[in-house]
Amino acid sequence: MDNGAPTVTSVDGRIGVVCVGMSNSRLECREFLDGVEGPWSAQVRDEVVVVNCARGGHAIEKWIDPAFDADLWDRCRDVLIPAAGLRPDQVRVVYHKAANQFTTSGGSVKPPYPDPGSDYHAFIANLDRFAERVVDAFPSLQAVYTSSRIYGGFTTNAGRGEPLSYEEGHALNTWLADHPAVRGVWFGWGPYLWAPACETGGTNGSGRCWELDDYQADRVHPSAAGQQKAALMIHERFLREAWYRR
Repeated sequence: MDNGAPTVTSVDGRIGVVCVGMSNSRLECREFLDGVEGPWSAQVRDEVVVVNCARGGHAIEKWIDPAFDADLWDRCRDVLIPAAGLRPDQVRVVYHKAANQFTTSGGSVKPPYPDPGSDYHAFIANLDRFAERVVDAFPSLQAVYTSSRIYGGFTTNAGRGEPLSYEEGHALNTWLADHPAVRGVWFGWGPYLWAPACETGGTNGSGRCWELDDYQADRVHPSAAGQQKAALMIHERFLREAWYRR
């Protein structure tokens, strides 16, 4: 779903970009931040400051649960953002690597879409709650870019494999079609990180595919090569936006 481009403006010469999500997001955003501060810096506006607030083991269910606020939203706002030289009111953009953490029920993978008990429907409900929370967390927020999981077909962990990763991308697309904005904040796609295994001969729309070497030994978390691949897709997506590119 193409929701167009948001209007993003600086506050006192800064455009804060905050990454939120789980362990994959933490790894991928760390690589993205290194790129913005290093080899890609000549392509990125000086106003852009990236803060990595993603936390391992904390997918969307925890970001919407007030019991985890101290470790997630409060730590991001009160510790990590000031450490980057930003004020919370300078946070204009959030990049959310969105995924359900709890994809099983009673020890079994939830039934596939379109079953009402599917992970697809649970993810949409979680996206509803996340949207409200992120807008509350950053009152000056102007845009939220969201990506779903990378390919999960290499893992033997049914709760992290396929078709769950693909279905969550489908659910996110449906949700974004229904929510181009929430309380005045633009919502749209970040990079589409899901792509098939390279061995199939297929690619996603950006010409990417995933190799086994792009994953750590658990075949869920990205290796250094996978982190670089995802980070470059984030950078390329943001280069389409006037607020980001130099």
